Amino acid sequence: MTVALEVVSVTAGYGDNPIVQDFSASLQAGSITTLIGGNGAGKSTLLRAIYGTNRFFSGRIVFEGESIERLPPWQRLKRGVGFVPQGRCNFPAMSVGENLKMGCYTLPAAAHEAAIGRVTGLFPILQQRWRIDAGNLSGGEQQILEMAMVLLVEPKLLLLDEPSLGLSPKMQGDVFTTVQRIAAGGVTVLIVEQNVRGALLISDRALVMEQGRKFMEGPAEEVRTDPRIRQAYLGGNIHQAA
Repeated sequence: MTVALEVVSVTAGYGDNPIVQDFSASLQAGSITTLIGGNGAGKSTLLRAIYGTNRFFSGRIVFEGESIERLPPWQRLKRGVGFVPQGRCNFPAMSVGENLKMGCYTLPAAAHEAAIGRVTGLFPILQQRWRIDAGNLSGGEQQILEMAMVLLVEPKLLLLDEPSLGLSPKMQGDVFTTVQRIAAGGVTVLIVEQNVRGALLISDRALVMEQGRKFMEGPAEEVRTDPRIRQAYLGGNIHQAA
């Protein structure tokens, strides 16, 4: 398989404080990888380092064969790196349609209609909610809207930070199904997710972070059934983890 992203000995953080330290990993094109770790392990910091919104100390980030670690976020977006940060990031007082139109701001005007048609085809619920203010959508619908806003620019790599946080079990399932549909379209996905079990079940591979460093890496099924991971993140119950 083709390698979409290589993170090579990356150290990154905020101000003078490195959070992620000497982290290396690679993501295969079209795969889903879950990034696991406790609070403060550096998961969100790593996503932000890949997208370019925090301080980069050292290392390399290679996307589709090109080093991008010194590029500003807008250039990374232009090259195909999309990021949906943790928490709501839509325009709540604007309708779903208006949010999608805002998401087209980096595209040529002539491409807007086709882009919106593509994402509403992928997520018909958005067409059904077209005139409803984004702030009046359910949490799961808002998360789908926010992923759609990023997908408008057709990223090849999608970084998702806690997409199911605060959602009901049903809405979490809807979000995970959406992630699978995105990856099935050829997009590489790196996901940080508090519902570790749910994320691992849809993932190809998993990365585990501890104190800013890589602790474990492997196929999602192997990581999910590892006794250390079950104990730390899955309640230690082999039947729950299965």
